[in-house]
Amino acid sequence: MSPYEENILTFVYILQKQPELLTTEDCTDVLKLLATLPDDVEEISNAIALWYETRPQILDVILNVPVEDLDSLRAAGGNKTPMTGSESKDMIENSVTESNKSNQSISSSSQTKKQSN
Repeated sequence: MSPYEENILTFVYILQKQPELLTTEDCTDVLKLLATLPDDVEEISNAIALWYETRPQILDVILNVPVEDLDSLRAAGGNKTPMTGSESKDMIENSVTESNKSNQSISSSSQTKKQSN
């Protein structure tokens, strides 16, 4: 796995495991960023890294993810097949969308609890 693929997979991993790290605004920013990028794994990885470097709470988590944990994101034997730029974008978009949905449901359930008190 290339360092670029590893970076993308790490970002996707934290979105799946800790969706609360991204605000709704962050989700929108990432999706806008992806829309401007070519289908090139290296460029996608670099752009995502520059984006999360300005968000210390995300950067700290990314720097502490064990590489072994990323295996769950790739299909069996998939580590030998290089990831395409299109796959990278799809993975990130899907994870950001799910993260945003998860945050909205957490937010609405906490609103419901406040209203019932």
